[in-house]
Amino acid sequence: MPDLPACLEREPLTRAVVTGYAAKVTAEDRAVQRDAFIAAMVWGYGRVGYGPSRVERIMAQPGFEEQLADVTRITLEQGGPAAFEHIRQQRKSGVGCLKHLGAAFGTKYLYFLTKAHRESDIAPVLDSVVRAWFAEHAKDVDVRIGGGWTYPRKYATYVETMQAWGEELKIPADDVERLIFLQQQDATQEPWRESWSSAAADPEAGELLEALRLALADLGAGDDAEPHLQALEDVIADAEDRAPDEA
Repeated sequence: MPDLPACLEREPLTRAVVTGYAAKVTAEDRAVQRDAFIAAMVWGYGRVGYGPSRVERIMAQPGFEEQLADVTRITLEQGGPAAFEHIRQQRKSGVGCLKHLGAAFGTKYLYFLTKAHRESDIAPVLDSVVRAWFAEHAKDVDVRIGGGWTYPRKYATYVETMQAWGEELKIPADDVERLIFLQQQDATQEPWRESWSSAAADPEAGELLEALRLALADLGAGDDAEPHLQALEDVIADAEDRAPDEA
C-alpha cells in the first residue's frame, strides 16, 4: 500500500481526525488530496485485512491522481452530488474514473471533503448499512445508488433527505447518518464492517462480492481467492458502467 499520511499510524483514526486531513485539501495540491483519500479509506476499511491491497489497487490505476484531482475540485466547488455525477459520466463514456473504487467507499471521501469545506452542504456517507436502514424505515426514499456509481440522482435525493432531516433535528446531516448507522448496527448485532451489511435489502452485486471476500478471509483463504475475486470485480464494474441511466 502507498505510504500512510504522516502520523496516521500513531493516532486513533476518528471522523474528526480524517476531517482534519480533508480540511487541508485544496484543488491544486495533489499530495494533500492523496493523504486525505488514504485517510478516508483507512477509516472506512478499519481492520479489514484486505483493505490495504484494495486501496493500493485503486491508486495504482493509470490516471488516478488526475482523476482524484478532478473529483476533488468538483466536490469543493459544487458538492458531493456533482462529483458523483461526474464519476458516473466519466465511467459511462468509457473514459474511466477512479477504477475499482465503489460508491460506498467513494462517498466516504466526498463526505469528508464536504464536512471540511462545505459545512452547510454536507454529503453524508451512503453504504449498505445505511441503505439497509432506509429499506426498513424509509422505503419511500430509494437509495440504491449502485456499486458502480450508477444512479447519481438517487444519491442526490439521499443527500437532500439527510440535510432536511438534519435541519429538522437541528443537527448536521452527518450526525443523522451516524445515528442511522449506529441504530442499524445495534439492531443487527453485526461486527463493525462498514462496507457490508448482511441486512441490506436487494444487495448489489458488489456487496455480495464483498460478503464473499469477508467469508473467505475468515476461512483463511483470502489470499488464494483474491485474484479470482478481482476478476469478478472487473466483470461487475464493467457491467455497472454500461448500465442504463435512471429512468
